[in-house]
Order: sequence, then C-alpha cells, then structure tokens
Amino acid sequence: MRAITPDQTDSATYGPDGAGYVMSDYLGAHTAKEPGEQAYLVEQLAPELRAHFHEVDQFQVVLAGGGSIGREDAAPGVVHYTDAYTSYGPIRSEPGVGISYLTLRRDPTTGINYMPEEREKRRRLAGRGEHFTVVLDGRVVTGAGPVELGGTGRGARAYGVRLAVGERLGLGDLPAGQAGYAVVLAGALVAAERPLPAGSLVSFEDVAEVTGLAAGPEGAEVAVALFAPSR
Repeated sequence: MRAITPDQTDSATYGPDGAGYVMSDYLGAHTAKEPGEQAYLVEQLAPELRAHFHEVDQFQVVLAGGGSIGREDAAPGVVHYTDAYTSYGPIRSEPGVGISYLTLRRDPTTGINYMPEEREKRRRLAGRGEHFTVVLDGRVVTGAGPVELGGTGRGARAYGVRLAVGERLGLGDLPAGQAGYAVVLAGALVAAERPLPAGSLVSFEDVAEVTGLAAGPEGAEVAVALFAPSR
C-alpha cells in the first residue's frame, strides 16, 4: 500500500493563466513512459478538453469544481471509468470555477488521441469499449460499508464508502486480487497515526492491504476504484 497526500505532490502549469491546466503528480509522472503506476491531479481551467481516448484503462475522480464529462454532469464525488482505446468526453469546466479530477492508471501513457482524427486507430485497437460515470449519492450510507456504484463486464468496479468517526475502511467483501485506488473525498482516513486528508490517494495491489485504514475525527467519504483483473 502507498499513501500520498496533496502536499506531497509536484505540479506543472500548462497554457495561459486562467485558461490552461495544472498537473500535480501523485504517483509516477504525467509525462512518464516507464512502466509503473500513473496518478495525477488535473486542475482544468480551460473551457473544454475535446473528446479523446487513451491507450490504457483509467479512472477519473472529480475532487472539486464542476462541469461535465461527455453528457454527464461532473461534480465532486463523480467517478468516471474508460477502457483503453475507448473515446470519451469532451470534459467541460464550469466557467470561472474550473474542474479538478484525479486521473488514475495502473500503467502509464502519454499524450492524447483526439477524435475524430484518431478514429481509425481506435477502430483497429479497441476492445469492448466500456465506460461508465457514477456518483457517490444517497445509496452510500454511513456505516453500510462499500456500495458498488458501477462496473464493466471485464471486472472494473467503482465503490463509494461513507465512514463514521473511527470506522474502518472495510473492503474485505470486494473482489480479491484486483489492484486499485482509494480516494479521500471528504474528512480524512488515518494510516498508522498518519492523517490522510481530503484529496489523498491510497494505492493497493489487493484490497486486503487497506484493512488498517480508519476514518479520522470528522469521518470520511471515500471513492474506491478497482481495475479489471489482468488479461
């Protein structure tokens, strides 16, 4: 298990002030090409990021601001998943506010394949092309444990959890042997007396690794992203 708090990240700014992007690396780097995890925060002030696809499976978790992903509204607590070579978007930001979202991958990729320019590449290499957009809503009740919000036929899954003060992040009933991430949306988790505030990220190779995590003095709201088993 690896836990990263927002103050441990490194940031880079792209584009003009007030109309570009700030990229903050949590694991690996947003420019990385070497094998390994790739997790970074995108603070998008640009009005629109065009429809596109990437060459690996990925989750995105909205932390702040607002806007839309494709036809779906995007606000804090929204989780979006896309299979490799599956187009999605555009991502639009709320004017004057922007939108901030974590991009989470188990394997790195760089660059963007814009549509429709890369339609032929997508056609040749696409798999099943599944995607979903869900939100931590009223189904996620404090004390009820993880609630499945959406998934794919290959086994990618998104869960929401709301924890009371001191309650443990009980993921024991989730599929074993699948790697993923837990994102603290509100409140805080505690790992070995180390607080993990809102915006923190926990990476794991198996859900059993996070059994020691518990909610802090304000409780916690957590999104859990499980990637499909290796093909």
